[in-house]
Amino acid sequence: MDRSEINWHPVIDENKCTGCGLCVVTCGEKRNVFGYDKQRRKAVVMFPDNCMVGCINCMVGCLWNAISFPDEQTIKNMARSLPKEALAKELAQKIEKNPELVM
Repeated sequence: MDRSEINWHPVIDENKCTGCGLCVVTCGEKRNVFGYDKQRRKAVVMFPDNCMVGCINCMVGCLWNAISFPDEQTIKNMARSLPKEALAKELAQKIEKNPELVM
């Protein structure tokens, strides 16, 4: 499934955001979902499609509850609709490329 078809990314409540930048720092090493607006002193979602589907680490880490996500049940329902054969094929490819994942 193309990532752009999946509605999963953080939303920042600007009224709650203090501009501490914790989300920018914690999500910045690999995903780079967030940016920072220096004028407004607020975090912003710059690259929503970089967010890993199902990840809510930034929301859990936000001390001011300024970050939210779509309902997780939507993602679970979407995953249930994927063909089992396609998932099995993708898993086999992942294991082939990363044999250290097999115990």
